[in-house]
Amino acid sequence: MPIVQCAIPAPPLRRFVRRYVQRRTPANASVTIEPIIARLGVMLEFQFSARYEIPVYGTGVLDSCPLVTLIGPITYRRVRLHIPANLEALVVLFAPQGFHDLFGEPIAPLTELGTEAHSVLGIHMPRLYQRLGNARTFEQRVALLDEFLVERMYEVKAPDRISKAFDCLAMPGSSVKIGEVFAQTGLSLRQFERKCLERAGVTPKVMARIARFQTALQMKKVGSQSWTQIAHLLDYHDQMHMIRDFRAFAEGTPVQTCEEIAADHLFSLMDSSVASGGRSTLEQTASLESVVHSDLASH
Repeated sequence: MPIVQCAIPAPPLRRFVRRYVQRRTPANASVTIEPIIARLGVMLEFQFSARYEIPVYGTGVLDSCPLVTLIGPITYRRVRLHIPANLEALVVLFAPQGFHDLFGEPIAPLTELGTEAHSVLGIHMPRLYQRLGNARTFEQRVALLDEFLVERMYEVKAPDRISKAFDCLAMPGSSVKIGEVFAQTGLSLRQFERKCLERAGVTPKVMARIARFQTALQMKKVGSQSWTQIAHLLDYHDQMHMIRDFRAFAEGTPVQTCEEIAADHLFSLMDSSVASGGRSTLEQTASLESVVHSDLASH
């Protein structure tokens, strides 16, 4: 089981980045298999030792796994992750619109894919990878990531009404209706959908559905509510409606999916507030022995 360290970014970056997460496995570790289920947001991942293997379900094909990978939003369960011994991987978990807002890159071409980061972010990546690899501690790596990402902020604009509309759709536990949000943007429906694909890589409807699915799973993992209560709190029509979403996004029932997502799974480490006292999923699972939690709130 991986040893996990987590940190929140420097305050100016928290609009764009949820968490930094580092996962390491010892030399004698057995291979761990981790399902990849639907989620919002881009990930930027650096691997410094052994690499993941990424088999595609139902085939003998392995997805490529570059040393520095840009991973787009995921809308269904297509691959799984084999976590080997001697793994040392560092990942930046971006907010649903965070990568687009920070780098100005369209997200739709990244959806469902893992891409060599240099092809998107250019010459900055080899230098950053080298500096991160030379850093001796996780705290030093966090400082380097903060430095690199803050430098990207100089030309970032303040959130506009469109960005705020999509934030509403992606808000954990939000029961806001797409029609209500769309009406406040001044865009046509086609323009609204095109902007969402550009900024978040999915349509508004899919964004809202995945955000609710993520919240339902996180609520169950950290809280005491029944699945029926969660379905009601998140404004599903009924429990069967929620089950259909779980089958679409994780190819399993809510119970099966919850059992598959361990505390050290990246899904469990996303900083998403759930409807249980306003605490984050990570803060509520910090007592689990499998997670070595070191939130670095200030640098």
